[in-house]
Amino acid sequence: MKKRATLLLAAVALFAVAMAPPASGAVERPDQDLLIVSGRGEARVTPNIAVVRLGVESRSARAAEAIQDADRRMNQVLQAIRAQNIPERNIQTVIYNVSRQYRPRPQDDQRPPELEYVVTNIVSVRLTDVNRAGAVIDAATGAGANVVQGISFQAENETAAREEALRQAARDAQTKAQTLASALGVRILGVDQITESSGPVPLPQPYGAVVAEARIDASAPVMPGENVIQANVVVRYRIGR
Repeated sequence: MKKRATLLLAAVALFAVAMAPPASGAVERPDQDLLIVSGRGEARVTPNIAVVRLGVESRSARAAEAIQDADRRMNQVLQAIRAQNIPERNIQTVIYNVSRQYRPRPQDDQRPPELEYVVTNIVSVRLTDVNRAGAVIDAATGAGANVVQGISFQAENETAAREEALRQAARDAQTKAQTLASALGVRILGVDQITESSGPVPLPQPYGAVVAEARIDASAPVMPGENVIQANVVVRYRIGR
């Protein structure tokens, strides 16, 4: 009898614990119905910086000869670039490579293939005046640069454009959410979570070197156009009836 009474009291105690309200701060949030939408926005900004990538490529059957020739020609190219009043801090080596490759030959050449050493030295030149890109390329190719990889354009301050792209993305997400909620007969109760990403739209970059066959006229038109800044957001809305 005493044993039964003890078991009964234990069961009552467990039931009381189970039915007791949770302690402060431990209240469980009931599952929420969510509506998840994405938004996209973009803004445009006029670039004020041009970055030119150029340099030299030398070939020889001996590595030492290819390196010496590349170094000699690159020093001449750098002197020509400095003569354009480009600060040293705006000139940076981005590629220095020594490789062994088969010498290019016509398809009808039946001689055995020959290996040669190829030395590539490329620098990037940062210009704060985008209109000077043609003159810098002309000076460099005139001094011996035989590789011009291209020009890219940047905007020094993209903050305002990035903020505008985010505002557009947020409005886009909100419009989608309101449209879906109206169509489904539900109400938007609030925002549960927001994630975002933003940045400039990547432009196609040249793969490998483009050998310059001739000098580029300093008056050749270089058009910076506009850079596109994109923003994307994903918003989770709480919804109810």
